[in-house]
Amino acid sequence: MSRVSPGDESGLIGKLIVAWLVVAALLVVLAIDGGSILVARYHAADLAQDVAFAAAESFAATGDVQTAREIALSELERSGSSARLKRFDVNGSEVTVVIVARAGTLLLGRLPFTGHVTKVTVTDTASPSG
Repeated sequence: MSRVSPGDESGLIGKLIVAWLVVAALLVVLAIDGGSILVARYHAADLAQDVAFAAAESFAATGDVQTAREIALSELERSGSSARLKRFDVNGSEVTVVIVARAGTLLLGRLPFTGHVTKVTVTDTASPSG
């Protein structure tokens, strides 16, 4: 029969291993979420560029701001993205769009105090070619 002393440390190594595994898993999830946010930012920037250019081409051809805005919205819809058009401005022959999208994340988008981190806002300005 063994006696357990008040300073017994049996099982301490197992608890440390479990704690380190939890920390490692959390770091992996945060790295994946960070990558998802970067990819979402890249896709939103690419989409904003396409939308602004299509709208600028339309505005140059028609001179109508409303038609250019409709082209921008249809370009967004055609992309299949859940991004939305937050702002649309025409200044001279230049068209500026602001696109807002959400990054798909494993953890960051589900926590109330980190939800703003997953919101991606991109601005792009384009003028017609030629």
